Amino acid sequence: MAFDAYLGYSGSTVTVHLSGDLADRHVPSLRRLIDQALQRPVSVLVLRMRELTSLSPGGVRCLAFAQQRMARGAEIVLDGASEDVLRVLRAGGFDRAVTVVEELPGFDERAAA
Repeated sequence: MAFDAYLGYSGSTVTVHLSGDLADRHVPSLRRLIDQALQRPVSVLVLRMRELTSLSPGGVRCLAFAQQRMARGAEIVLDGASEDVLRVLRAGGFDRAVTVVEELPGFDERAAA
């Protein structure tokens, strides 16, 4: 399955929608998207992973880089990650540095797009 990603903004919350297979060759495009997201003040970075089927170790490193660039006190929320994706995140220890939720309460897909 091809990888796709896009941004949505709501105040100081940025949502990155991820779908498909995030292979190492897609990491540069994800990094550019995250760089774009962090151009404005961000208090919460939501990674909407419901449609993400796989995540490479390079993808985990890219997410860790995003966390390092965020302001002190800002939060990363992983929304809807599958067990396969969570397994990769756990292997990299990234799951301990973020909030993992099955579904964000009150999340409106249309408002974030």
